[in-house]
Amino acid sequence: MSEEISEIKTCYKHPNRETLICCNQCGRPICMDCAVSTPTGYRCKECVKEQQKKFNTAVSRDYVLSAIVAFLIGALGSFVLYFFNFYSMLTAIILGLLLGNLIAKAVRAVTQKRRAADLNKLTAIAAGIGGAVPILRYILGLFRMIFIGNYAGLMGYTLSVGWGILYIALLCTTILTNMRGFAIRRR
Repeated sequence: MSEEISEIKTCYKHPNRETLICCNQCGRPICMDCAVSTPTGYRCKECVKEQQKKFNTAVSRDYVLSAIVAFLIGALGSFVLYFFNFYSMLTAIILGLLLGNLIAKAVRAVTQKRRAADLNKLTAIAAGIGGAVPILRYILGLFRMIFIGNYAGLMGYTLSVGWGILYIALLCTTILTNMRGFAIRRR
């Protein structure tokens, strides 16, 4: 009986870790810290990055256009939120969800459906900054109330800042969810 003795494989990045897993793209041995689970099996991080580059099609003007669109719509929503001071929580939720969807669709239209992971993040950040501009007035008012000791007005300013933060959180989350597109995620 001949017994096959296979060579012990070690991770190409971590030579002190033994492994049985190999990248299904390049064939290098990888440990679980270096392995990325894909629908077709495990791959090393370098092969995943190379694959992702094929899906990043955005050009430089797309970043500028998406930032402008997201900033303007995000700021408009925040102004509307503070224009309707009644039902602020409900208004913040509705505006965050609706305008997040609107921004994602508008950015897809102005970028002609080109995409990139950084474009998605930039869009969410620009919308968050646009939505934060009107909130600054209430944040400054909150600090002023604390500084002068007017604790009666403190609750109103705190709620106003809270509704604005809720609006921005829902806005950015909705944008990132709707713009995510194809992405390989590690599990």
